[in-house]
Amino acid sequence: MKKAIIGVIIAIVLVAVVGIGILVVNDFRQEDILRQEMLEFENLTRAENIDLDQIDQRIRELKTTGDYGVLEKAMKDYLADVVNASVSIANVLNDERIVNALTPENYAEDGPEFTQTKQFLEQAKSDMEQYKTEVLTLLTNEGAMSYIEDKNLDQYYIDLYKEIALSEDTAIEESNAELESSLDEAMKILDVETQVINFLSENKDGWEIQGENIIFNNQTLQDQYNEYISQIQ
Repeated sequence: MKKAIIGVIIAIVLVAVVGIGILVVNDFRQEDILRQEMLEFENLTRAENIDLDQIDQRIRELKTTGDYGVLEKAMKDYLADVVNASVSIANVLNDERIVNALTPENYAEDGPEFTQTKQFLEQAKSDMEQYKTEVLTLLTNEGAMSYIEDKNLDQYYIDLYKEIALSEDTAIEESNAELESSLDEAMKILDVETQVINFLSENKDGWEIQGENIIFNNQTLQDQYNEYISQIQ
């Protein structure tokens, strides 16, 4: 009888040990899958031509389950928002109306009041301010951690999120400073373009388009115009 009881106890212990072993192995496997998935997902966000549809599809396809699945979803949502904010900035700056704003063609077409150009530049500056704030907020530890703070995960998963999703504080600060500087330069271009358009509108009787050139009727206006243009060349 005693041997039978001991046998049952040993069997229970073995089952428990084997069960724990399976859970640990499964956890390691889940973590490996998560790391590989996030590496591939990050590669998508760093592609020269970002495919937003592919990113959206990848977000919906969770490769892990349980707490790892929660972790994976939070990481993907965070990276996707960073990408979307960055793409929004790129879309504003790549608009051909920015490139063409200070051209004789636009001067002739929209001048001398420049109603459409003024409206566009005002909207572009507003959008840039919004997207700049969004992306700089996202690219902070606080911004990244906001995607996981309400998930009720154990500290292990939070630490894993930090390891995979975040860089060192100094790296983030340097990256943010560089990005902010670049965005400020882009904003400066929009500001100068606005100044030029307002200048031309206010002095509409002082210039005309001849062929592919803008001609001013006095040197003072010419010098002022050249000063504006020199700021963005």
